[in-house]
Amino acid sequence: MGNFCFFVFIISSCMVNVAYAKDKIQVVTESWYPYNYLDKNGNVVGKSTDKVKEVLSATGVDYSIKVYPWTRAFKLATTRANVLIYSILRTPKREKLFYWFCPISSLEPHKIYKLTNRMDIVVNSQQDIKKYTISVTRDTFLHQYMLNLGFVDGVNLQINSSDAIATKMFFAGRVDLLADLASSMEHTLTTQELDNSIVTALSIIPAQHYAPICMALSKQTPIALVNKVRQAHEKFIAKQ
Repeated sequence: MGNFCFFVFIISSCMVNVAYAKDKIQVVTESWYPYNYLDKNGNVVGKSTDKVKEVLSATGVDYSIKVYPWTRAFKLATTRANVLIYSILRTPKREKLFYWFCPISSLEPHKIYKLTNRMDIVVNSQQDIKKYTISVTRDTFLHQYMLNLGFVDGVNLQINSSDAIATKMFFAGRVDLLADLASSMEHTLTTQELDNSIVTALSIIPAQHYAPICMALSKQTPIALVNKVRQAHEKFIAKQ
């Protein structure tokens, strides 16, 4: 009888451990100031990060957050269970790929920048930017926006795996234009100890083109865990 009880105890313990393991969430994001980025100590911080942490803490679920290039983060969130990605815009193309929790942050408009010394670049309308090359990160809102505007991958649209690479190409003069948030551009210039005057904003992407900025769980995630996050997010929204 003692051996039987011990056996039942072991099985029960294993079941508890399995259930616990299923409730662990891998959170992935990219470096995108001011929403999610690494501080000087290597901690993931930012406006969206604070809100994601608040929601997940309310679920009681164990989680970890890691910064990847966007392409890598997106692949993890579309191929594995229990992966939560943020800050991600809820576009029609992505709608069926995730369980969505919106919004988590308000998105400021992107501006189209040129290097000020590029006097040859003249933009008077959104369509004018097609005359020039621009660098974007693969599978982002900006990538799709530029494709819809008439840009062509590998022709006047340079595709990269991260915003950091896109920004580096712009400052190196390897592309003509860069789409970026004003706060992000200011942060880049400050970090690199560059004067604000070296860049000029040419236009703003109209607000009607923006989708909500959200967090999203992979479709392979068990529905019980999805519901835990959804309940916590609904309570979070109700307090705003």
